[in-house]
Amino acid sequence: MPVLLGAALKTNAPVVALHLTRPPIEIPDRETLGLPAHFQAARGAYVVRDHAPRRPPGGTLIVQGTSAMTAVLRLLQELERLNVKVVCATSPQLFAQQPQDYRLQVLSESDRLDSTVITTRARWLMHDWLFTKAGEEYALSADWDDRWRTGGTLEEVLEEARLSPAWLLSGIERFVRDRPQRLQRLRSALK
Repeated sequence: MPVLLGAALKTNAPVVALHLTRPPIEIPDRETLGLPAHFQAARGAYVVRDHAPRRPPGGTLIVQGTSAMTAVLRLLQELERLNVKVVCATSPQLFAQQPQDYRLQVLSESDRLDSTVITTRARWLMHDWLFTKAGEEYALSADWDDRWRTGGTLEEVLEEARLSPAWLLSGIERFVRDRPQRLQRLRSALK
């Protein structure tokens, strides 16, 4: 959060809104996991894991929220098998201020067309990161059923929100499995 706040205060934005939760999570060892430094959050979005070269890509996951990213990090081995790109999205406003070459490195045009989101927020609040209706259909969000969560422990809320690692893996596998049909729909729409 301090990195994002510092980046936001360097802009000429008249208002800075903070979204801060403090779930009881373990801070990942970024070096051991091969993750970029937390300072990358100040850029608004950064690549956590890229597609493996010389293998068909499975699509791009744009992840927002501490609990969502924690669950995704627990699935890194599975994501390697599925060959999905993972992008951590921290601020669409800060991302928009980055040089175009950086923005395209993080989310190329093909990444945008072949992406969906994972978020602890409402799906609508991810509209800056949802680039197609097809991507929206695969979004994994706390409001998956358009209802408020009832509350409880963090684990209970994540389970009800379908944001636990098991639920996420199921949704990501469906996203990857349906990729040929999803891309065909996009091609058909262009005709």
